[in-house]
Amino acid sequence: MKKGLILLLCLSLVGCSNSIVLSKQTFTIELGEDVYANPSLYIKDSEKVNTKNMKVVCKTSGVQKVNNRFVTGSQDYLVVGEYDFCLETGSNDINFKVKIKDTKPPTVQKTTHEITIPVGTIVDWSQYFPASDISGVSYSTSPILNTSTPQDCTIMVKIADCFGNNTEYEVVVHVV
Repeated sequence: MKKGLILLLCLSLVGCSNSIVLSKQTFTIELGEDVYANPSLYIKDSEKVNTKNMKVVCKTSGVQKVNNRFVTGSQDYLVVGEYDFCLETGSNDINFKVKIKDTKPPTVQKTTHEITIPVGTIVDWSQYFPASDISGVSYSTSPILNTSTPQDCTIMVKIADCFGNNTEYEVVVHVV
């Protein structure tokens, strides 16, 4: 009877140690950051789990694994969207999601507070506010700059990406 109880206790402990729990059901990652195929990145208390025979698989079409990272098409990252993943453990599969979001505004390398331009000039704002963003960059002003007559005015230059993340700078414009 004692041996049976000890065996039952050991079996139940072994069963508990094999229970794999994800640290989250949905992982949100910033656009451009790497999404790795390393199982331990997704498992709660991964240091207590043998992940040697596990693998992370993306179930969403159009995604490839390159150098232990998941990428979309010809990009070097996953594009904005929601992806279905699976952690294959050998005994069962655990499904989870990865959401890629773009939440960061464009990076502006240089700014200016005052410019002087000739009458009739179409301003290339990227010349005064060079910026980059993985999602692309667009420029707009408020109010719209009228360069048809000489004037001094203050405007806001808005630098945005296609997901609405933006940064603004005030600039004094001298149209001469």
